Amino acid sequence: MERGIVAVIVSLLLFLPLVAGATLKCPAKAPANKVVCGLEGNGTGKLYLKSVDGIHPRRYLITINDSKGYKSSAENYHDTFKLPANVSFQPSEIVNDLLDDYFYYHPAWIVLNKEHTFTFALVMENGAHETFNAPIYLEGRPDWHGFKETLKDGFVASLLLWLILVAILGMVWLVIRRHRGYNPDFKSVLLFSAGIPLLLFELYFLGPALFGIIYYYWGSGAKLLGDVVFGGAIWALLMSLTVYVLMYFLIPTQLGRVAYLQPLAKLKKQKLMFCSGLAWIPVPVVLYIGIIYPNDKSFALISLIWVFAILTHYILERIKPEGILFINLTIAGFLALTSHPDVAFLIVLVVLFFMVYPTQRKCFNRFNEEKERLIVEIEEKVRRIEGAGG
Repeated sequence: MERGIVAVIVSLLLFLPLVAGATLKCPAKAPANKVVCGLEGNGTGKLYLKSVDGIHPRRYLITINDSKGYKSSAENYHDTFKLPANVSFQPSEIVNDLLDDYFYYHPAWIVLNKEHTFTFALVMENGAHETFNAPIYLEGRPDWHGFKETLKDGFVASLLLWLILVAILGMVWLVIRRHRGYNPDFKSVLLFSAGIPLLLFELYFLGPALFGIIYYYWGSGAKLLGDVVFGGAIWALLMSLTVYVLMYFLIPTQLGRVAYLQPLAKLKKQKLMFCSGLAWIPVPVVLYIGIIYPNDKSFALISLIWVFAILTHYILERIKPEGILFINLTIAGFLALTSHPDVAFLIVLVVLFFMVYPTQRKCFNRFNEEKERLIVEIEEKVRRIEGAGG
């Protein structure tokens, strides 16, 4: 009986993971540009950075100084070293490289003055392994001047692009007016031309900047994953709101062009697009799946944005803007429960939902009213012509 118990215990021990018996000591507070940690123990092994604030880093570089000199550990190679050793790395650069995968033009200083947790795995040559969590508060000062310069440069670039588009579309407008007899509203042309650089400015500068400001003041390292997911949602919804506002002002020109250039049947079949209120949803879903499962090819979900855009009219006819608001709030709640963002990101997203809601109502109502007005106007003209001919 005793032999059987011993055999069971030995068998269990064989399947348990070996422990390296090493310790990693990092400072609780450190400058953002360099941290030196002490790795104590015996034997030889390799060191891996498994995650930063729960997110797998795609790029990193760690320098290890043991008794035989300097070694390195990076995302695609890991030198073998001897314990004890000193482990050096630039924490702010590692966190920012991680954020670059999601917000390329975010301010680098937003990761400062908060605690970030670096999770390391030590794998020894004898098969033993150990996991270390190193929470480090990164000290530093924000570069507001550089932040303002980046936004200014982005605004100037957007303004130049807008001027070029105005010149091109102005020439197109003159050609259409002269050769086709159709006189589109030039104010709508200006709005359309302004919308493209504005969306690019939001995509490359304003969206990341807004994420950065919210994260710097109200974000935390412990909830970085959720903050990235909700930052992407805010980013997408901000751009969607811009599209909805532009759509509202472009509706008369869009329907007027169809009414003038196409048969009446075409006008009657015309449907409102790009105002569904749901096109933001694939972005946070893709971000969440991509963070949790880095090798998952989930970006195919982005195609759903176009599906939502095309089905705008059918969606709004059936569930109304109130239904869209309910769906958006429900999905935001589900995302909050699964990704756990800081509450500031949830508040900003909800505020944007309540900005989208009246915009949708006005957009949908204006489209239907303008379409009905044009149909009545055209049918009245047809009746007058038929009456004169008779």
